[in-house]
Amino acid sequence: MAGPGQLEAFYAFDDSQVAVETLTAEVNITAPSEVHTYLRAFAELSRITVHEAPARSLMAKAIDSALP
Repeated sequence: MAGPGQLEAFYAFDDSQVAVETLTAEVNITAPSEVHTYLRAFAELSRITVHEAPARSLMAKAIDSALP
């Protein structure tokens, strides 16, 4: 669910449908050009995502910086 600090969340089911959750509604996208836009966004987010040890390291640094 999208929260106040997040404008939207989206879920790509396949290359023909994307569900977009806004603060107040869910929208199902089926127009090919719009689905393609979300799939490109997903690909870019996947490219910059970190996993496993690097992700744990980033989370530890964030926690350490938040503590007094």
